[in-house]
Amino acid sequence: MVAGLPFPYFASCAIFGLLVGGPGLILAYFLDHGDLGEAFEIVMGPGFPTWRSGPLLALSVAFYTYVFWNVRYSRLHILNHAPEIVPLLPDGDAGFRRIFARIGNPIAVFLLAVALIGFFAIFLFEAPPIAVGPATLVILGLNLIFASILEAQVVWNYVSTLDGLRRLGKEDLRLKPSTEDPMRGLRPLGSLSLRATSLYFGALGLVIPQTLLNPTPVRPAYFVFLVSLLFLGAGLFVLPLSSIHRTMLAAKERELESIRQVARTVYSAPTGSAGNPEATLTEVRDWIARTHGILCHEADARRVSELPTWPYETGAMDRILAITVTGVVAVVGRALVDVLLLR
Repeated sequence: MVAGLPFPYFASCAIFGLLVGGPGLILAYFLDHGDLGEAFEIVMGPGFPTWRSGPLLALSVAFYTYVFWNVRYSRLHILNHAPEIVPLLPDGDAGFRRIFARIGNPIAVFLLAVALIGFFAIFLFEAPPIAVGPATLVILGLNLIFASILEAQVVWNYVSTLDGLRRLGKEDLRLKPSTEDPMRGLRPLGSLSLRATSLYFGALGLVIPQTLLNPTPVRPAYFVFLVSLLFLGAGLFVLPLSSIHRTMLAAKERELESIRQVARTVYSAPTGSAGNPEATLTEVRDWIARTHGILCHEADARRVSELPTWPYETGAMDRILAITVTGVVAVVGRALVDVLLLR
């Protein structure tokens, strides 16, 4: 549907975002009732602060635009890494398709969408009754059903991508030598995980500020929902790559053991006395070769000891942890504010 519009893809996403977001709802109520002020109050709430309305509407449009764009981009990102991942697999391209085929599973998306529709429908039915016209009914349907399907697809894209990385880590991967690549050719897996996590948290980063700006008390179930999504994102970032981490760690241990085995030979003294003033040229050459061997061995030992055991920089874990903690603190802080105001 998005690609069918005669506009650049992102512009088409923004058009859908305007229709499904807050401006689309205001326009629908205006078309049904003919009163723009009343339409604004119905959507935003009576007495809604003017300084909050602009950012909240902008965040609403940005979120739905992002969701429409995310569904396509997250899949393209996997395909962009295919040329780097396929050589690692024993069965090549067929293995890549086998591992990441679950991302196109419509049943999983449908079930997740039904759960989201049921969850948000409860909030919709608890809202004060209003006269709903045809335009409003269409936009509400798009917002509740179509947007829920896309949101389910965003979550499923993330879950299935990280699950694909988990399954990929259990394969008999063709690792590159550490002298050729410190990450043994597994850097694309880390990049794929980081980008998938960034796309997932990007959506949450547009939802949580809307929760903080909303002046009406937010339901506890919605707080639990947001915190669960935050922990899901952080957990899936680390857990699926644990098998790849073990593979890299085992390869590193094998290299360290190989270096330890040759250490005795490298450090063994050559024939002849080291303090002999009458040392022959051959003995001098042997001692120089021994010194050179020791230096090379120590350099190789340092290189191997510093090899990474995760397919990305370890600082990425700190950033994901900081994002998760910040999101949880913001959501819990808003919940505490609601509790204190209701007392």
